[in-house]
Amino acid sequence: MSKNVKNVEYISKAVKLTQAEGILPPVCLVNGGRVRLREWIVPMRSLPLWHVYWNPDPGGRLVMPEYEIEMDPECIYLLPSYLIFAASSTRAFRHVHLDFYIESSHFSQVKKKEIVFPVANYRWLLEECFRERFSPLLGGALILALLAAIPRENFAPAGTPAIDPRIRHVLDVIFEASQREKFEKLDNRSVCRKLGMSLANYQHLFKRELKISPHRYILNRRLELAYNLLKNTDLSIEEVAESCGFANRYQFSKSFGMLYNIPPARFRRKL
Repeated sequence: MSKNVKNVEYISKAVKLTQAEGILPPVCLVNGGRVRLREWIVPMRSLPLWHVYWNPDPGGRLVMPEYEIEMDPECIYLLPSYLIFAASSTRAFRHVHLDFYIESSHFSQVKKKEIVFPVANYRWLLEECFRERFSPLLGGALILALLAAIPRENFAPAGTPAIDPRIRHVLDVIFEASQREKFEKLDNRSVCRKLGMSLANYQHLFKRELKISPHRYILNRRLELAYNLLKNTDLSIEEVAESCGFANRYQFSKSFGMLYNIPPARFRRKL
């Protein structure tokens, strides 16, 4: 056989990766599920988690500080960590979600804005991921595929933090507190001392970054925890109130009703 005959046609040049380039970003899945929601109420939040949302039915709404998004069944929504958002609904709908951490300085530069992808490009992964039992492997594959497809313009310039590091630290502390069954009270003055800031500067910086006061933000997180405890545990309303840092049942019921438009006792009876 002639040595000039080529048996392989190279479509692209072979690439040799460095050790750093060959390591995929570590992704830690926290939650994943496919549910039917009668209502979807999420108070304004900003978490260290990333979120993937897909609603096969209309009815879900993402609420940003300055605009709202009617979620399209033909779209997947990727929400970066520390994005400020809430959620609401107009009707019952099916909801697919993945919540995850990603340890990567590269992806910490992603701007705090929702990223929208066409479902058609990822339908096989979406359907297989939740076909019978949830598959973490396929969930991770879907996440990596979406991360790889983030447009370049969604990245902030290198060295530009997407959120002030001091506020990011505070949000991490609040999130860790909310993950425990007993939400510890967080005093603004003690937080200020740790940050080396005055109370006025801290409140101004927090509101500038999150468009909400630190008091309101922490209250929202306490009420989110209360919502989950009422839904998923047998704790009494008094025990839920105490676990979430409320002085008494009356104070808790008033705050819960103002956010969720239903008293906690009636909410539990509806479950």
